[in-house]
Amino acid sequence: MKNLFLRFGVLFSVLWVFVAMSEAQDTKFVRKQLVNLCSPEFYGRGYYKRGDGIAADYIAAQLKQLGIKSFPAGFLQPYSFNINIMNSVTVKFNGQELKFNKDYVVAPKCGSLTGTFKPVMINASMMLNPEKFITAVNEAPSPRVVVLDSLGLKNPDLFRLIKTLATEKQMGIVALIEVFTGTPGCYPGRGAMKIPHIEVNRKSIPADLNQVELNIVNEYNEKYPTQNVIGYLPGQTDQFIVFTAHYDGYGSFGEGNYYAAAEDNASGTAMVMDLARHYMSGKKPYYSVAFMLFSGEEVGLMGSKYYVENPYFPLNKIKLVINLDMVMTGQDGVLLFNGNGRPNEAAIVQKINEEKKYMKNVENRDGTANSDHFPFQERGVPAIFFLTKGPSGRGHGPDDTYDKLPLYAYENLFKLVIEIPERLKNE
Repeated sequence: MKNLFLRFGVLFSVLWVFVAMSEAQDTKFVRKQLVNLCSPEFYGRGYYKRGDGIAADYIAAQLKQLGIKSFPAGFLQPYSFNINIMNSVTVKFNGQELKFNKDYVVAPKCGSLTGTFKPVMINASMMLNPEKFITAVNEAPSPRVVVLDSLGLKNPDLFRLIKTLATEKQMGIVALIEVFTGTPGCYPGRGAMKIPHIEVNRKSIPADLNQVELNIVNEYNEKYPTQNVIGYLPGQTDQFIVFTAHYDGYGSFGEGNYYAAAEDNASGTAMVMDLARHYMSGKKPYYSVAFMLFSGEEVGLMGSKYYVENPYFPLNKIKLVINLDMVMTGQDGVLLFNGNGRPNEAAIVQKINEEKKYMKNVENRDGTANSDHFPFQERGVPAIFFLTKGPSGRGHGPDDTYDKLPLYAYENLFKLVIEIPERLKNE
């Protein structure tokens, strides 16, 4: 009997190690995807040096390697939209180069300019005195770079008017430097201004600023070629569960000035790829399963909008869209967007969580246009969107790096997500 218990104990230990290794391997797969998706070679998965295209090719190759099938058109669904690409961004004050993201950023629709200029310093007092303002600008050497500091102005309408004058290239103004209390965020824009617009942290401006050197090169593309990445796994029925995420990030603003975009949204992209790995390793699913990775989310849900207008199979064949965007924290639970609009699916999610205690809580929210579930939702397709709550790196900023993703509740959210189709089938 003692030997029997001993053999059982050894067998149990081996099985436990095997299970533990399997779980570790899952996390290892996800970490590998995060490291690759956030690497400098992907340029933030934006539009500088076709970072989105590099990422799309990589994701498609990974899906193919896993054994996921492509629709007849292939893994890549091409389309285009207009975008402003920043190819080179350098700013110097009094000969000292400023640091992008720390000292300054450029506005989304920033235009191009290269040269050295004597700045025209405009403060709140001068803005409140039109004659003084006009004199200061007109007496400055042309071409003119205006440094606009609204501290103490308390007149937003007047400030907007003066900014409009500057950005419309009036009064010989060729560049606008706007002063902020801190350093603003930076994101891509779908349009281009006539002049550069630089947004600077007040602390980064020397008291004796007398020289501004700019080298800013933008490239506005009216029809930038991009692509969604789409694959599928046939099931026992032609109804689909669709897992979606956007793979694009804010990208790069010149060489080296890139946003890794780890939490937003390499996290959701990696989870969709992990779901593809999961479904390929098991038995044939009841529902067919589609995996859709969209570009252009950060500039207006462009990829998902294009897909619902050009679907690869009838939208009424979709049983449920499960969108994953920012999903690798979870210390404080998870948000379920469109949970209020889809009470049946939300009830299933809540019931699973009550039974299994996967997440600290699941908070139902309305379905807003904040991610790629929304174009499906607008077409009447059942769609929900998971977003985990909890600290990581600063979203939409330079600190959103893969090493700051805790994966705190990743495995539990994964388990919750894959139970949803099973519960739908049982209904």
